[in-house]
Amino acid sequence: MINIINRIRRKLSLKLTFGIMLFLIAIFVVSLGILFMRSRQLVREEAMERAERELDNVVMRVNGMMNEVETATMTARWHLTDDNLQPDSLLNFAHRIVAMNPNFDGCSISTEPNYFPQIGRYFSVYAYHKGDSVVSKTEEPYEYFDKVYYKTPLLLGKPSWVEAYADVNGVVSGNFDDLIVSFGVPIRNSKRETIGVISTDLSIPWLSQVISDYKPYPNAYSIMLGADGQYLIHPDTTKLMKKTIFSDTDTKNDQDLITLGHDMISGNSGMLSVKNRGKRCMVLYKSLKRAPWSIALVCPEKDILAGYTKLLYILIPLLVFGLLVILAFSLNVIASMVTPINELTDKLSYITHGHYDEPIDTTDRRDVIGRLQNNFAEMQKALSEHITRLQEVNAATEKLNKELEDASVKARKADEKKSEFLKDVTHQIRTPLNIINGFTQVLRDDAESIPRDEREELIDTMQYNALSMSRMINMLVVAANRNSKINVTEEVNVRELVDALMYLYVHNPPYTVDLITDIRLLDTFNVRTNREFLSKALSELLFNAKKFTTNGHVKLTVMASELTLIFMVEDTGPGISEDDLARLFATFEKGDIFTEGLGLGLPTCRQMIRMIGGDLKFDATYTEGSRFIVVIPNSDGEVELR
Repeated sequence: MINIINRIRRKLSLKLTFGIMLFLIAIFVVSLGILFMRSRQLVREEAMERAERELDNVVMRVNGMMNEVETATMTARWHLTDDNLQPDSLLNFAHRIVAMNPNFDGCSISTEPNYFPQIGRYFSVYAYHKGDSVVSKTEEPYEYFDKVYYKTPLLLGKPSWVEAYADVNGVVSGNFDDLIVSFGVPIRNSKRETIGVISTDLSIPWLSQVISDYKPYPNAYSIMLGADGQYLIHPDTTKLMKKTIFSDTDTKNDQDLITLGHDMISGNSGMLSVKNRGKRCMVLYKSLKRAPWSIALVCPEKDILAGYTKLLYILIPLLVFGLLVILAFSLNVIASMVTPINELTDKLSYITHGHYDEPIDTTDRRDVIGRLQNNFAEMQKALSEHITRLQEVNAATEKLNKELEDASVKARKADEKKSEFLKDVTHQIRTPLNIINGFTQVLRDDAESIPRDEREELIDTMQYNALSMSRMINMLVVAANRNSKINVTEEVNVRELVDALMYLYVHNPPYTVDLITDIRLLDTFNVRTNREFLSKALSELLFNAKKFTTNGHVKLTVMASELTLIFMVEDTGPGISEDDLARLFATFEKGDIFTEGLGLGLPTCRQMIRMIGGDLKFDATYTEGSRFIVVIPNSDGEVELR
């Protein structure tokens, strides 16, 4: 600070500049202070007039709605003569009131106990809006005689508004959407005997929306208090019917809020400045003459003085800008000399921190500073080009190394996969061949000495291993020709196809469990597809189901719709674990390395089904074993059900 003062004293230009600035600041502060004080007062008065007009509109609108309710309810009461005091007539009256007044939430007509002996102790009808229609009904029996909307008009002996409540079929509801206020009128017959109450409802949420539409300021909001100061309408719905304006108030620090509450419940009107949640607000309030309620419009002073504040935001920057212009003009000569050096220093600091691509502007000046700046600009340009070339070479080298590394990993994995697959194929083919060769030699050399049962068992084993080899070779052939085009226009009779599958199932090992068929089609039902691929896929699914099922059954179900033909193969075997589901249809994947097969069964089945335009899916919802679903197109779109 001392150094700055000493520098100002040494520089005449700085002393004159700061002297003028201090004089102008003093003049501006005094003049603008007087102007702002007067402006604040005028803005406040105009804002209050505007808010008061809005409050009058709100009160007028609410009174108008209450008048509509009273008029409609009293008119209905006058039309309820002795001839109309019948259950159906009461229901029609309630329906008509709601239908003719779209702003009403509902209307109920409730009678005294046992007024209709044939119905019983309770009789109450209720009509209400549901969307664009009106629903009217006879309510289920409940003890409505102690409800506020029923007993209040009877106790007072005259039409009256009741406090807000949330009651749905006799059950108190804590939902804000169920809050209503009601106007109740006692119903009397020609003998002046009280026979019940007609009550018309206004929805508190709807009333709140109507009142909230009047917002003179962005953050202004309206509240409505009941007779005891409880909140009937408030932006914070958690306070409704649970708290009053006096809740959570401090008698020492919230005197203005307490005064406001007493004024409002006393039926007074006026305006009061209160502090709400640490913010100063202007509250304009007015009571409703038709009910012991009071409406208040809460306007934050921040919103009221928004125009004044906006004026400050405009004038203060203009003032600061004017002072800065004067200061800039006074220091123009010094700035014109120092600015190029400062800019050059900033650019060089970027370069020293590694930002080589930050350009340095050239200049037309021919003095020492101009030549220095142009030399640095040329140096930065050359340095940036050199660094850019190095980065491009490094990026290209890194990308090439990454591609080589990925290719090497893929090649190694492919080689390992190939070796494992060849070993597995060799083992899976060699094992059944050895068994067949061994049993063939036994039968050739010593067939007569072997008992018949053992010979049949040897033959079955040979047949099973031969079948396994055939299956593996078929799978390899299909897997190798996945891109081949096949004929899918053959006419295939579904019954004949199932019979052929049953024959293969019964006459080929293993002989574990029986096959159950459920064909939900006529015997004449045909489908256009490829018989070979469909038959192979279904036969493989049935073989797998039989292989892993020792108890229970294997079931084949056939059904159709206009678009698809469905085959379901299910069994009661051990099922498939969640860990194996993710790789269920992966090629060369098996349950474990000791499992028989090449890991091509299910993938090949899905491949064959997809080649004929269908799909194979696993039904995870079936829990008694495994279930696979084959879906193919029903080309003719015909359904022939049994």
